[in-house]
Amino acid sequence: MFAHALYKFAAFLAQRVSLPTARRFAAVVGRLTCLFQRRNRRHLHRNLTVALGDQLSDREIRRLRLKIYANFARFVTDFLWLPRINRENLHEFVTEVSAERFAHLAELCAGGTPVILLAAHIGNWELGAVTGALLGHPLTALVDVHPSPQVTRFFNQRRAEKGVEVVTVESFHKCFRAMKRRSIMAIVGDRPVTGQGIHATYFGREALVPDGHALLARRFGATIVPAFLVMQDDGRYELILDEPIVPRVTDDEEADIRECVDRCLRVFERYIREYRDQWYVFRPIWREPGAVRATREDRLRAREDRRNDRLRARAERRARVER
Repeated sequence: MFAHALYKFAAFLAQRVSLPTARRFAAVVGRLTCLFQRRNRRHLHRNLTVALGDQLSDREIRRLRLKIYANFARFVTDFLWLPRINRENLHEFVTEVSAERFAHLAELCAGGTPVILLAAHIGNWELGAVTGALLGHPLTALVDVHPSPQVTRFFNQRRAEKGVEVVTVESFHKCFRAMKRRSIMAIVGDRPVTGQGIHATYFGREALVPDGHALLARRFGATIVPAFLVMQDDGRYELILDEPIVPRVTDDEEADIRECVDRCLRVFERYIREYRDQWYVFRPIWREPGAVRATREDRLRAREDRRNDRLRARAERRARVER
């Protein structure tokens, strides 16, 4: 309830000033948030240390951490601004070359090949999906759910208003329909949000990573196009497309999926190093040293506990209202 009210209030404020003003204010709020979010700050620091510790000192990682929080606050501001973005003013938010690259993606789909746009938590993946829809290339986006159902509805409503079809990770099977329609599927695939996936080498360390994009691509003969919408110096975003990845198909499906996931991770590593201050990962990717890996039963039990907690909290709120 509180989170939903906070997002609505922030959206109201953000749209009452110019975007540059809102972004400057958001950057200040982001840096302050870094000081107070102890657990998320620690997770981010550990992720950066594993990924970039061979390039940056601990002091440099701490400075980078502040910049990431500031940039993430700008990302949230841009998302709250979505209702004011349309086809006419889109050039103020994304570069002209980005429109040309989206047209190239549409050409791939026109040839009858399903396309999976694979992003990481780099830049502004939300604006990327909206840009495609506004340019006449509707996307089906696989999205995470917020702990608050009201916030999830708030997010999805903003996406839907701009023509983005939404499939939540809890309804992954609906992605099959998008593949059969030969539409563009957008997936952020650098961090699992359901506790499921495969273990692979990521920045030299074993990590649990998503494999849904590889499974879909192999099953439906889709082409995976790594895509990143990253902020430039002028404040606009530019779409960057990497070389398409076509999964191999052999008698060993598991090996095929693993090989495809590994190829995607190598692409992620390159872009994370290049746009390190726009990599927003506030949840742990790698296990803490000495931590015991959770079994599938543990993950299902934890998921059921979270669901029961939400139902219990909802019932308590209704009871308070009735009183």
